[in-house]
Amino acid sequence: MTKRKKYTFMIIPDDEKDSWSFNLSKAVLQCVGFLMISLCFGSLFILILYFPKLSYHRDIEANYNKLISERLQVLELSQDLKKIKQMDRMVRNTLGEKLDIDNPISIEDSISSLYELPEKSISQLKNIPSYPPINGYISKHVSNGGNFLKDTHYGIDIVANDGDPVMAAARGVVVFSGWNYEFGNMIILYHGDSYFTHYGHNKKNLKYQLDIVEKGEVIALVGSSGISSGPHLHFEIWREFKPVDPLLYFPEYSYTDLTF
Repeated sequence: MTKRKKYTFMIIPDDEKDSWSFNLSKAVLQCVGFLMISLCFGSLFILILYFPKLSYHRDIEANYNKLISERLQVLELSQDLKKIKQMDRMVRNTLGEKLDIDNPISIEDSISSLYELPEKSISQLKNIPSYPPINGYISKHVSNGGNFLKDTHYGIDIVANDGDPVMAAARGVVVFSGWNYEFGNMIILYHGDSYFTHYGHNKKNLKYQLDIVEKGEVIALVGSSGISSGPHLHFEIWREFKPVDPLLYFPEYSYTDLTF
């Protein structure tokens, strides 16, 4: 009977103490080697088979993310278009009435002579928002997230006491005074030269559609109507049907900014 060949493996630590050894037959070593070679080839086969699919999956994921991004942009643009159409409809309905702004006015320049202003009775010198609507603290800035995780915010939120007066940022005409779901009691003023200002979450609107208001005139009271967590004013400025950051017109609010 042929004696099976065995191989002895000995493990000796650095201190040469507690060394130990074990024996493996040639057949066992061959099995272990075969298993390791099979494992390597199997892994290589899986990589060759599935690597193109992984690349294809990444392409599909990238295309999906691009599609979602474009879809969210379309939704945002549709919301903007809807809001612009509402503003346009309110302006057309309001300015279609017989108002004082139908008569052009003139001003005298210190250098040149008289100039006719096309903005009717709303002076170009007064239609730019320049009067702070309230004294308070900024709790939220303009943001353009435009997706389901982060809502687009076209204006700033100014925290103030409940019932504080809200004042017109410039001279203009009230084109909307009423209620909507998001901003509760809301007033929209048209100032001429494509300027609009929005005042939302009011406790009470003190001015109504077609009213002419002067810069600094009280038009509402601070409240928490609509979707609101507490008394504050939501204030927006629009120019040529595009939202503009109110902090560009009122940098003094940066001194009372609570978001930093």
